[in-house]
Amino acid sequence: MRPMGTEEKKELRTEARAFREGLDTSYRTQADTAIAARVAASDAFVEAPLVFAYCSVGSEVDTHALIEEALRQGKTVALPRAVPGTRTMAWHAIGSLADTAPGFAGIPEPADDAATRIDADDADARALALVPGLIFDIHGFRLGYGGGFYDTFLATFPGRSLGLIRERQLIDDLGKYGAREPFDRPVGLVASEGKLLTVP
Repeated sequence: MRPMGTEEKKELRTEARAFREGLDTSYRTQADTAIAARVAASDAFVEAPLVFAYCSVGSEVDTHALIEEALRQGKTVALPRAVPGTRTMAWHAIGSLADTAPGFAGIPEPADDAATRIDADDADARALALVPGLIFDIHGFRLGYGGGFYDTFLATFPGRSLGLIRERQLIDDLGKYGAREPFDRPVGLVASEGKLLTVP
């Protein structure tokens, strides 16, 4: 199948977002609880001294419990700030979820403080990045929000990357929809409520 054009991909994102918004609240809650438990029990999480997380909003897979568990275990947790005019993110360590305020697109972000800045490119190979998406496939590829932030991040990140997705948003192959492009970067692990996939 030919690659999607910009408008076609935009339409797919709109459909994927509407599908996610339409998922039953009780299903989302149960799935997110199971996903958090599966991730917290994984070697990737247990062994990580540093977790690059995202602060979930709306109908995204809830990351708050994972962030709090990482902090409880004494891990360093970093959240991203979008860098205006670029496709890059600046990462800052937080002490709690209270250390955030609405930023780019209303997403909670840490303060722009040089003292808390963490260079993701210099992270330990055991570092873990939690990655959001509207859809993931079993090969680790994702349909994101169109900003290119995570593709840029994953291109140079030396640690492990783990996509969080509910089973109903996990498909076999985004390529079948023409929704994969040369610059797309897969994650190494995908966690749903039913499984933890290691991408070959």
